[in-house]
Amino acid sequence: MASRSDRLWIDRASMPEDYEFVINGLIAGVIASLACGLGALPLLIPQLKVKDRIHLGYGFAGGLMFAASVYNLLLPAIDQGTSGAMQLWPVSNDLFGLLLGCVFIWMVERYVTPKRLKNSMLLKPFGSRMETLVFVAMFFHSIPEGVAVGVGYGAETHGVEFSGLGFSIALAIAIHNIPEGLAVDLPMRAGGASVWKCFWFAVLTSLPQPLAAVPASMLVWLFEPLMLPLLGFAAGAMMFLVIDELIPEALETGNHTAITWCFMFGFSLMLLVQIVL
Repeated sequence: MASRSDRLWIDRASMPEDYEFVINGLIAGVIASLACGLGALPLLIPQLKVKDRIHLGYGFAGGLMFAASVYNLLLPAIDQGTSGAMQLWPVSNDLFGLLLGCVFIWMVERYVTPKRLKNSMLLKPFGSRMETLVFVAMFFHSIPEGVAVGVGYGAETHGVEFSGLGFSIALAIAIHNIPEGLAVDLPMRAGGASVWKCFWFAVLTSLPQPLAAVPASMLVWLFEPLMLPLLGFAAGAMMFLVIDELIPEALETGNHTAITWCFMFGFSLMLLVQIVL
């Protein structure tokens, strides 16, 4: 019979294997988070002159964020079920989350005043009001993505039919994080931030991905029902921000037709990313 110390050693030795899916989810979340920082790479091109063309940048970023909200966050609810009755519940959950996301950003807008930005040590590093609002919206957008990665890896332990699901989800999120990172970086660069700072702040907006992936992978049964309202919340936050802040700000200083084209280019790019993945 094995001694108590032997049994403890055996238990500890088997833990990495037992929880390998948790470690994989954490690593995948970190990689997806770093991929968001790659959105800063186009800012290294001097010819872009981001500061002089920020109105076009807002239009482009708005298109990216709006397409991500629709195709990556809202449509999964509509895709669930085959009959209208089955679809009503998931869509209702998604829409409930969407309205909560709108209310959340609306309240953040009211809180983030120029005076608070100037006096708050917490908000000051983000820069202008627009930069702060984009950061907040994208930060909360990353939470359901991290949960999705964790649920994917956790599901792999429940059946062979889910084999490779976690990796597929993580890869898709990492790729579409790149243009989302650009959406975060454009207003920061226009505000005078260095490309290096833009990179790390974009990564920071995706920090919830590895943090949310770990508990989600361990508690699939708890987090899976929360996916739809979380997806809706993120979509509502981003869509409200685009309509209420980004586009009006762009139209104040730029050519309306050029901004519209930039919005459509951003929307089309994100749509292509979703289709390819």
